[in-house]
Amino acid sequence: MTPGHNGKPVTDRIADYIEHRAERFTDRAAATGNAELLARATTLNAVASDIRARLFDD
Repeated sequence: MTPGHNGKPVTDRIADYIEHRAERFTDRAAATGNAELLARATTLNAVASDIRARLFDD
């Protein structure tokens, strides 16, 4: 793994970004009651977890 500019591996930086996007969707879903946004947030959290666990093919 190659460290990123902030010392974290690239995969961790990508997972952080995706988790941040999921948090934004979750916050928006809570404010609006939109189930679709909550589903998107759940999917993004699952993707971020897979990336952190390195469950993807190169």
